[in-house]
Amino acid sequence: MSDPAFRPVTGHQVSAVDLVTIEVRRSILHGVLAPGQRFSVAGLARQMDISHIPVREALRRLENQGLIELKHARSAAVVPLSVDDLRGIYGLRLMIEPELAARAASRHTPAQLGELESLVAAFEDDDPEAVWQAHQQFHLALVAPVASEWDLRTLDQLWAAAERYTRLVYDFAEIARTERARREQIHTAVLDAVRTGEAEPTRAAVTEHLLGNQAGIVERIEGLEPARTGSPARSTA
Repeated sequence: MSDPAFRPVTGHQVSAVDLVTIEVRRSILHGVLAPGQRFSVAGLARQMDISHIPVREALRRLENQGLIELKHARSAAVVPLSVDDLRGIYGLRLMIEPELAARAASRHTPAQLGELESLVAAFEDDDPEAVWQAHQQFHLALVAPVASEWDLRTLDQLWAAAERYTRLVYDFAEIARTERARREQIHTAVLDAVRTGEAEPTRAAVTEHLLGNQAGIVERIEGLEPARTGSPARSTA
């Protein structure tokens, strides 16, 4: 089991646990740590020039986010990509987000609507990190007027898990070339529904958006080789 390259985390102001969490999460979302890949706690601590204790705590956080699986105390593995896992993520999102967005529809101020418009416009950015950030901020802004702390904690984990799938099954250049207009249209439809201030159009638009995302990713996963998903190869016998 070889360990991927990680950046040292010493010399920063935030906590060591936070820094390890950020670095490993970044590696997972960018595919540096591939689905199904195993790595050792000792190797991670050594490469990041840090003790085992904050590494283990960071890995427990990432396990709670559904991004890794801890293997006893010495190693971990990135969760494989699977249709069942994805449907579990989106099943919860579909229970939470449309309802919160519907309740929030009549509560948005002009400034908040302006923020949503700016976030949709940001999807045109050529920087993939700016687009990913704008997308999550858009979904947060949709529910922010009514979301509780527990809602946001839950959604933050679901958004992180869903983002991993989107990043790993789509190529950003391809999205920019073939998907940008469709994505802008979908998010504009959601924004138009929110502008009505009515619950039902907003609930329907958010539901349609999430179902469309889920269907597109499922199609991609089913077309991937097992090595790309981190799943065992299917028997041909």
